[in-house]
Amino acid sequence: MDRSELEKASREDLIELVMKQHETFLKVQETNQQLVVRVHELEKRLNRPEKTSRNSSSRPSAERKGKRENRIPGKKSGPKVGHPGKSRERSEPDVTIECKVETCQDCGADLRESSYRELGRSQVVELPPVKPVVVEAIRYGCECPACGKQQEATYPEGLEAERVFGNRLETTVTYLHQLHHVSYNRLETVLDVLFDLTISRGALINIAQRVSSKLAESVKAIREKVQASDIVQSDETGARVNGTNQWQWVFIGDDATYHVIADSRSAQVIKDVMGTAMPIVWVSDLFSAQCTAESQLRQICLAHQSRDLQFAMDAERSVWAYQFRQLLFRAQRLAKRRAELSLPHFYSAICQIEDTCDALLSQSLSGTEESRLQRRYLKHRGSIFTFLYNPTVPPDNNASERALRNSVIHRKVSGGFRSDDGAAAHAAVASVVDTAKQNNEQPFSVLSALIGAPTPIPV
Repeated sequence: MDRSELEKASREDLIELVMKQHETFLKVQETNQQLVVRVHELEKRLNRPEKTSRNSSSRPSAERKGKRENRIPGKKSGPKVGHPGKSRERSEPDVTIECKVETCQDCGADLRESSYRELGRSQVVELPPVKPVVVEAIRYGCECPACGKQQEATYPEGLEAERVFGNRLETTVTYLHQLHHVSYNRLETVLDVLFDLTISRGALINIAQRVSSKLAESVKAIREKVQASDIVQSDETGARVNGTNQWQWVFIGDDATYHVIADSRSAQVIKDVMGTAMPIVWVSDLFSAQCTAESQLRQICLAHQSRDLQFAMDAERSVWAYQFRQLLFRAQRLAKRRAELSLPHFYSAICQIEDTCDALLSQSLSGTEESRLQRRYLKHRGSIFTFLYNPTVPPDNNASERALRNSVIHRKVSGGFRSDDGAAAHAAVASVVDTAKQNNEQPFSVLSALIGAPTPIPV
């Protein structure tokens, strides 16, 4: 509309035009405000630091590894000057070979009756060739000459009719596959090359299933021990089973570790494992399912909180996050000094930590990250320093993460399990092995004892 048209327009038309323009102006103003807010959020996001394993729960393996700086020219690698060296200690020899000179190299005289003196010793550790031993038991029967009844001999333990492979062989297959992540294909080759033993892939899979069934009662006992524990630590990680995403859970009790692979990450898994048991303290991260576990007290993982506080420091230069993180470190240092402090001194230090924590949680904060963490710790205030009042409670959930590490490596190496039976077999072996380690027992020996009686090999 040009000037001439406006001059001819009536007063009502001009008012209507101005009202429409005002309405359009308000919409443009609102859109502009939204865009300003969006630009501000994008600017903040661009300025936010990247989340790494140092300031979050991101996996260290997912980070890009930088190039290693060049060594300083002339700088010696290895131990520092003055570091005491250590050589392999000599062992008691199984075989001794005496090296004597029989004839003189100068004149050819016979030296076999001469008096020798020792000049030195050289000791070499070697593996003898390992060959499989096939043990066959023949069962006989006869007629008793006294009563005339038929008598039949039984097979000895380790040589039962249904057994195909011996105890030590089945334990070795289980040990290499489940603990050292040797696939069935590679295991088939390893047995052939190292032991001159031919076992098909199907037979190896059958061994894994037989071992799993033999461990069933022990795994059930392990679960019951976890249920009866005063302190339970728990964590979960991803698992790939038969082409689907599932979850491997671990529950660490006072003297037992129980693994289970489930198709859910919900709290129902915890209920299924723990049943009606209620431990005194539940130690875990702040994953929602873990927070619903039934227990009298809780201890949240301070290692996770330390990394989250570090992110708030990186993103917002938060003084509050720095102070709270230092408070967590101070509490953990105090717990380590428990034995060297008198009881009044120790509890006085706890009171100071509790007061400092309350003061920090009552501060007014403006940063997004620090405010989020403050709300989190207000919600879980009673679960931050539980470890200070009970020396058997750890301040973190690192034991659970270490218990899952072997399975994570197994998943990455193998790509996952091809059946539910394979996943269950792995969880059973992991439960037995981690429980053995927890009680300072040798996993191979424990597995061997549970798999069955050793096959008798006549010398």
